Amino acid sequence: MSVFKSSDGTKINYEITGSGEPLIMIHGMNGNMRMFEYNKEQLSATYQVITYDVRGHGQSDRPYSYTIDDHIDDCLELLSHLQLKKAHLLGYSMGSYIALGVTSRYPRKVDKLILVGAKAHATVSSFARLMMEHRNEIKNKPKEEVKKILDHHIYYNQEKVRSWQQLVNDYSQLDANEEAAASRSITGFDYRETLNKLPNETLLIAGRYDNLNAPEESQYIAERIPNGRMVLFEHSGHAPLVEESERFAEEIKMFLA
Repeated sequence: MSVFKSSDGTKINYEITGSGEPLIMIHGMNGNMRMFEYNKEQLSATYQVITYDVRGHGQSDRPYSYTIDDHIDDCLELLSHLQLKKAHLLGYSMGSYIALGVTSRYPRKVDKLILVGAKAHATVSSFARLMMEHRNEIKNKPKEEVKKILDHHIYYNQEKVRSWQQLVNDYSQLDANEEAAASRSITGFDYRETLNKLPNETLLIAGRYDNLNAPEESQYIAERIPNGRMVLFEHSGHAPLVEESERFAEEIKMFLA
């Protein structure tokens, strides 16, 4: 594990595994770099895999307030800190919004782009929207019961996802205020006008049963990026990186090769 300071003094925790062309992997909201534990070993056999805890998460600093622009700056500064002129970029869920933001601003710093469970714009977080849609179903339920109900709308393979979530939570968890700050940071972004200007080869990965960021959101992006295409995972919800982890790693290796 290593640490660098972003331009505003925020400490960002990162880890490098393997060697080869650099591949930066950006995790989802309320998660941490351990979200990629199921994939890192396979990918690091061929690539220099760089994972990090985005600000507000994991072992990185957790400021009270930050924005998606801060997330984008942190990723760019990680590239600079590691003296990388460019890297492949993979973003999962919230990480896909950050990766798309980095690529929209500085496409030459990104080699190939992989977006998992993505969307191109948001006025509220996907989780907040899902809670509103199922408000009658979760009304007056305890927190753990609410989580079980919503997980059935988000994921397909519940058994695999539970083990994965435990691995992530054992590394770090956010309290209610930190979760709220994380949620606020990914509202109000819109990349729709930039998609057709991106020159990067782009792979969209979506799970058929994802009701958090539906496959149609990924298809929308894939159809507008000139060198974009989408792969649909038939036995996954919002976490194909876990629900179909072996296929996930193979699709990425084929795309990057």
